Amino acid sequence: MSERLQGHDPDVQLARLGARCRSLAPTLYREQAFYLQRLRDRLPTAVKTAIQTLLCSLPSDQRNDLGEHQLQFQERIDALLKRSSTLITVEQLLVLSARLKREERRLRMQQLQALTERAHERADAPELDDSSSTPPAESVGVELSLDLPLERPDLIEGLLPVDPALMPSEATSRSESHDLAASSSLDPGSEQSELEVLRSLFVMAGDSLEPSTAELDRRPDLEQTEINAVEPLQTNDQLMPATASGLLHWLDCLDVALSRRLRNLSHAINVELMRAGITRSLLPIQLLDAVISGQLPSQSAPSNLLKLTLPLTLMTEEQSLQTICVLVRPADLEFDDHSLRRIRSRLRLQRRELGSWLLKERHWQHRARVREVQTHWWPNQPETPPSR
Repeated sequence: MSERLQGHDPDVQLARLGARCRSLAPTLYREQAFYLQRLRDRLPTAVKTAIQTLLCSLPSDQRNDLGEHQLQFQERIDALLKRSSTLITVEQLLVLSARLKREERRLRMQQLQALTERAHERADAPELDDSSSTPPAESVGVELSLDLPLERPDLIEGLLPVDPALMPSEATSRSESHDLAASSSLDPGSEQSELEVLRSLFVMAGDSLEPSTAELDRRPDLEQTEINAVEPLQTNDQLMPATASGLLHWLDCLDVALSRRLRNLSHAINVELMRAGITRSLLPIQLLDAVISGQLPSQSAPSNLLKLTLPLTLMTEEQSLQTICVLVRPADLEFDDHSLRRIRSRLRLQRRELGSWLLKERHWQHRARVREVQTHWWPNQPETPPSR
């Protein structure tokens, strides 16, 4: 009888699930570390193969012109690969994931502050006394606007989260924080014309080709600040979570951080390709993020290369800009390496097992909440109401 009661006890079942998750955590960590180690070994070959593919597409006379700066270009690429390899570890990716979460939270706070200040400005704006501007009662209809439809902005004062560490300094004025939030909340390229997009591409290319000497001395090629200042992990006394939801979130954070790290490496390599004259265009980071997230379709290209056709409308003629650049993605690396695919398949199986444990975890957590409510709130209340 006691065993049957324990089988239906939510606390006992959650404790068993926690024990199974703790036993699986070392295996997950070992598989993820082995995957990253194999990826670090494969990364230099994959990047150099992609650059060789770009060189093969160049005319012979242009390749001969690049021979003077060949050694310097190879040294810079090797330095980028060496530096990025030191950052592709489990610990470094967890640090990057925590930084990305703080950045996302900060941008969300700035967007909420911008909405609040816009509502305050609309509330403080003097109303027009001209009776002629007021529409008649019978002509009033539904007004569609992108502004926040709040006549009382003070009602949402307490709803905004306040974090002193994320708030701007006292020296920063409210107008400056509003401008920063408005600029960060805009969708890149949503309000730019196609001509401005083309102009921005070549402006960025010109800045990368002709930087000042002082800027070259102090500008990091690839997130130098992340190497010098590594913030401690904000975790508990355990290295990994002890729940199925926590382990799944841990795996997702590593995947997102790895994708961001490879994107930063790809952008740094594209800058060097532009500087060496191998490519003639430089895609903004926003377009790389759009391709990675699947929002922007790309054309067929070799592994770790990205080929895009950007439609442009100049005056009345429709033209297109075709560009190709380096974009290292885990899927391309796994496609070219059998060992990476095997490790990824094992991680998928473990993730699938964690998914089944997650369903059980949610079920028993719900049962625990139901029991807590029934224990502390009207414990003698009958389960079914009396029939009339």
